[in-house]
Amino acid sequence: MNHAFTGTLPLLRHAIRLDRWKLLPWLLAFGIIPVVVYAVYGSLFPTPLDALVLQSSLSTNPAFSLLLGPATDLSNAIGFTTWRIQMFGMFFAALMAILAVTRHTRASEDSGQAELLDSGVVGRLARLMSAVLFAWLASAALALLVGAVLTMAGAPAMSAYALGGVMGGTGVAFTGVGAVTAQLGSVARTANTLAGTVLGISYLVRGLGDTLQDSNWMLWASPLGWAEHIRPASENNAGPLLLLVGAGGMLVMLAAWLSSRRDFGLGLIPTTPGPARGRAGIWGLTSRLNRLPLWTWGVNLLILGTVFGLVTGTLSSAFAGNPFVRQLIAFRVATEEQLTYAFVEVLVLILGIIGAVMGIQLALRFYAEEEERRAEWILSAPLSRLRHVIPTAALSTLAPAVGMGICSLALATASNVSGSPLDVGKVVLQGAAELPAIWLAVGVALALIGLAPQLRSLAWLLLVYWLLLTFLGPILKAPEWLLDTSPFHVVPDVFSAGTDWTSAWWTLAIAAILVVAGLAGYRRRDLVCT
Repeated sequence: MNHAFTGTLPLLRHAIRLDRWKLLPWLLAFGIIPVVVYAVYGSLFPTPLDALVLQSSLSTNPAFSLLLGPATDLSNAIGFTTWRIQMFGMFFAALMAILAVTRHTRASEDSGQAELLDSGVVGRLARLMSAVLFAWLASAALALLVGAVLTMAGAPAMSAYALGGVMGGTGVAFTGVGAVTAQLGSVARTANTLAGTVLGISYLVRGLGDTLQDSNWMLWASPLGWAEHIRPASENNAGPLLLLVGAGGMLVMLAAWLSSRRDFGLGLIPTTPGPARGRAGIWGLTSRLNRLPLWTWGVNLLILGTVFGLVTGTLSSAFAGNPFVRQLIAFRVATEEQLTYAFVEVLVLILGIIGAVMGIQLALRFYAEEEERRAEWILSAPLSRLRHVIPTAALSTLAPAVGMGICSLALATASNVSGSPLDVGKVVLQGAAELPAIWLAVGVALALIGLAPQLRSLAWLLLVYWLLLTFLGPILKAPEWLLDTSPFHVVPDVFSAGTDWTSAWWTLAIAAILVVAGLAGYRRRDLVCT
């Protein structure tokens, strides 16, 4: 067995040397955000009563439990910090681990680098194990960093490192998920899509467990739910952390076994060969290349919209069992209909951000063809640069629009069927109100592809900034001018009287300028050369 791991440590050092700069932004984010959230607690809540008021008001909108988990204890800084960052922290720690494993396994086979490495004195499982160890080390570094910076900021050490363990343990578990999907998918995109789907389902199941009544058992059906049971700032329970580490180890063993059952360069899920001679044209080719992500995103958005609608249908019973909500309704501070539509607005906002992820992924897929040297062959035909890129621009803007229509319609329909009547037209229109913000995200991606493709990762970083600012900014009392830098913060509220669409038109205009700049830049710049 030792022979199978020959060369693991040299490959691990090689992976660290290659990815140290790619890993740095992740670690900086995980090192800075917890300290900022912890430090502002005193200014946000001068008295314990202020924290109690926020905790009570959050109970009026279950969307916050769906997105961020329950606000169980906001009476101290570490409890508030845990509630604000643990869910996003778990998600991005898992994403970091998945991308790291795929990059050094399946993606290296796609690029041909793995073939060069395997021609040396390297064991059969060395590349897989070096990728897994790299992702595990990154997850451990993340956990220790979060614990250390919070401890230095004044948090109790046990709770600080427990919060770090929540994120690091999730990274360890999803390292195993990424290792398995790297054996299943025949290309890196497929492997990442499969692992991302598992992560998305885990997040959704965890959210339903936190939102629906009598559904705590669902938390044990999701790795993110296991991590939540660590309960930093209260229980500091190490048992779920051991469960996450054990699950990660078992999945890695499964990945090693699957690796021995497939051919080099191929996954266990075979790719379908295309026709010997293409007749679809550039529009048909673009659609075919993006067929899998289009179907995947379409199905996922339909399921999410339906599930969100069913959750909305349970609000009446949830409100009836909440004394604070009953008081609001009794004193006519808010009606049940207003609270329901406030919940739906947050759900549609979540779907809008997911739609932006879809659009950016479709846009950046275009540059992947250029990196893999296939764009040269396409452009060797009588095809202009503009005709080459326009189908991608059209697809990355139209697909999220169709997806938002599907999921918002599914949300309203499912809610009406489950006994919580919603105005279908208003819900669909609220979904349409998210489109300018989505198209701005797509416009940034297309502009970077056309003008500065080496900086294309900024499209993802900007979306993460908008996400954090939109959901964390109001709670952290960020100034209004800063909040307005997120297009998702200025989305019109269709459910209120006298909807103002001015911000949407400005967002749309900026998006159009960015798209045009990206198209013009692609016409003039050189193709990537390595």
